[in-house]
Amino acid sequence: MAKSLLFLAALCLATVANSQCMNPTPRPEIRSLSAEDRGRFFRALNQIRSNGELDRLSRLHVENADSIHGHPVFLAFHRVFVNDFAAALNRVDPGVPVPYWDWSLDASNPITSDLFTNDYLGGNGKGDQGCVQSGPFANWQMSVDSPHCLSRKFNQGDSIAPFWPPEALLSMQKTCAQYGALSSGIENGCHGAVHLGISGDMSTMFAPNDPFFFLHHGMVDKLWYDWQLMEPNTRFQQYDNSNYKDGQVSGDDIIPGYPGMRVKDSLDPRSGLCYVYVDSGSRAATKRLMQEIDRQTSGKNAGGPMSTQTGGPSQLASAPPMAPSSAPGPGAQTGTTSPMRPQNTDIAAAARASGNGSPSAESAAQLNDITTQVSRLSGNDDSKASASAALHNQQINFLQNTLLNSMAGGRSLDLANAFHGHRHRFLRRLVNAVAPRGYTDEKALGSSDILTGLVGGLLGKDGLVGHLLQGLGHVVEVLPQGLGETLKAVGGIAEGVTNDVFDILKLPKVDMSKVPEAERRIPYVAALPNWWYEHNNLNATYAAQLHAQVHDMIDGYNSIPGYVSPAVAHYVAKKYGNAQ
Repeated sequence: MAKSLLFLAALCLATVANSQCMNPTPRPEIRSLSAEDRGRFFRALNQIRSNGELDRLSRLHVENADSIHGHPVFLAFHRVFVNDFAAALNRVDPGVPVPYWDWSLDASNPITSDLFTNDYLGGNGKGDQGCVQSGPFANWQMSVDSPHCLSRKFNQGDSIAPFWPPEALLSMQKTCAQYGALSSGIENGCHGAVHLGISGDMSTMFAPNDPFFFLHHGMVDKLWYDWQLMEPNTRFQQYDNSNYKDGQVSGDDIIPGYPGMRVKDSLDPRSGLCYVYVDSGSRAATKRLMQEIDRQTSGKNAGGPMSTQTGGPSQLASAPPMAPSSAPGPGAQTGTTSPMRPQNTDIAAAARASGNGSPSAESAAQLNDITTQVSRLSGNDDSKASASAALHNQQINFLQNTLLNSMAGGRSLDLANAFHGHRHRFLRRLVNAVAPRGYTDEKALGSSDILTGLVGGLLGKDGLVGHLLQGLGHVVEVLPQGLGETLKAVGGIAEGVTNDVFDILKLPKVDMSKVPEAERRIPYVAALPNWWYEHNNLNATYAAQLHAQVHDMIDGYNSIPGYVSPAVAHYVAKKYGNAQ
């Protein structure tokens, strides 16, 4: 009888997991909850700590840490994990609201967020151990990973370094065309800033000890959910390994820690898991600003309309036009052609003209992708590792010229090792690796030799393309290159648009002319320490690239007269709104 009941229960669960639920549960931003509902949520949290459920969740996260971080399953696991947390809360209080925290609204000055007050989750820890002594979780004692007090140690002492602003999040969502690109972008980018900002337990694998973990990962899950909604016909079924070193992945893969749950069961939260997210307003406000930027820049782009999607300039989906260098070489990108996916290139034409194993257009485009990525990773750390558009183009030309003029005698190339050196030394190592010593014009190869070497040495199956792809790990674009330069062409944001931002966020309007300039600007995001990337199976070089791109983007937005980020609006309304 017991076995029959278990079978029927399993059958019912399977039926629910594979059917459209009738009434998905809304998950709101925590600040939109009434004081009564917020208190109810906190009481349920205290109950699952007392009954051992929170310990179970923390232990599950620790035991599966190596399998869920730095792998494509990152987003899928945490979606199921947060849903497991929601189920635990509902077992002690059916119908209790399960909110998320839109930390992008607090990006400018996180410490001023309501969430760090006694009415929400409490503030920084005290003493050497960073024990939390304020808010609804004061004096919590935890048992995972070992007995200790719930700990928080803000990463700037009594304050917290800025988070990714809403503009960077929307930009990433619009740029990423593949699941793996989005997952890797979140994991190597915005995700860690919140963990390390709060720190203490949050900087460890037993981070689920702190309720901030679930509010934070609710936001991470919402970033994925919003990305899926942008193309709902395909993205609620999409799962791949883009930008990860993992081999082939499948929706039939089992989610670590949940032997009865496959990845495909997590892909659409509207069915099975049965919930949806309620927007905080930051995404809608950011899209309003992007529409205005689109309107101003669309007429200045020779290539036509900036974007077919509402919410941002077309540069969010491709690299910006490259300025021609003073001495463009074979394969140079000029005009409005994007170096990411060129329609036609001198490289492709040269290879076809050789008649020596004509490559496909995809192979030629692949080479240009690679040289573009290499040029990005060659920047100097001291200059934020982000070259200007002109320098970017010159680096591409330099690399392609070097390759075109150095394929002599089947010279063995060892670029995989060269790639793994420090980024600002890569091009020098490349010259040493591929350029013939003592090269002079008199010894120059003939065009036929160069083209033969190009086809065989660059585009052949064992050629340079393969070596570089191994080094790059098939990097797919996550954030746009050179967006800062495009944004600097925007004439300004009218007061009416700024008022729309305040209205969408339901904030009191603020006279921005009376706000100090430093507080009107989007602040830079702090770089994370290398140990964080190592601990989470991540790529520090890739993360540094994302960090530089975010700073380039922030520079661009800060250069627009009258521009007010939703994060800045949220901060200044809190500080100055009532006074004005």
